[in-house]
Amino acid sequence: MSALRPMQQLFMDYLHDRPNHFLDTLADTGGLARDARANIYFNAYRVRLLDTLKDSFDKTWSWLGDERFEDAALRYIAQHPPTHFSLRPYGDRFADWLQSAMPDDAEVAELARLDWALRNAFDGADASALTGDTLAGFGDDDWAQVVFRPHPTTQLLPLTHNTIALWHAMDREDTPPPAHRLARPATLLVWRKGLQPHFRSIDDAEAHMLHAMLRGERFADACESLAGTLPGDSDLQSLVGAFIARWLEEELLQAP
Repeated sequence: MSALRPMQQLFMDYLHDRPNHFLDTLADTGGLARDARANIYFNAYRVRLLDTLKDSFDKTWSWLGDERFEDAALRYIAQHPPTHFSLRPYGDRFADWLQSAMPDDAEVAELARLDWALRNAFDGADASALTGDTLAGFGDDDWAQVVFRPHPTTQLLPLTHNTIALWHAMDREDTPPPAHRLARPATLLVWRKGLQPHFRSIDDAEAHMLHAMLRGERFADACESLAGTLPGDSDLQSLVGAFIARWLEEELLQAP
């Protein structure tokens, strides 16, 4: 047992193409040469991780195409080998890595963040949804103190490019439009309703409210701070009422 750990380290160094003498530990069998036998595992390791990234970042793969995606993914694999016994979390840093690796193609990292957010929404934690019946019983004190909790899978992603249009075109198997920068930055809401991940773009006012609720602020405080960002003739009550109605329909808020 004492020799197992060093042997495992030699094997990992070999798989990661670090200096090692792993081949020297292999026996000659009279069949395939030692380097050919070991190379089977060397290649299989990368293929398995590459397939994992393709599965998790489907639209990013479609946008980049096989050659560009595989080149980027293999470079990421070389720099970021898995550190967990399960491959489920593998790729959690891929979007940030793509942003650094492709600084002139910001839509690539945004697509990767959307791919990853949808994957996290799919298998994220469950929660019972808040219903209108619960809100119907609220009095003034309840509204003054309530802290609404968004669904555990709720994520807000900043966008600077027409990433949503690219994603939808590829999802329909249409030719996506050219990537371009938006006239102004946008925010994308990602969450799961029932068993199905969803996403949609939201305006600044809704993003303000959801960010506040994700921080755990009281709903009344979030409304007050939102009021300070709106034009003077805005109907805050109607605006917030419309948000609540939509959130209830989308099962975006957790039951108490």
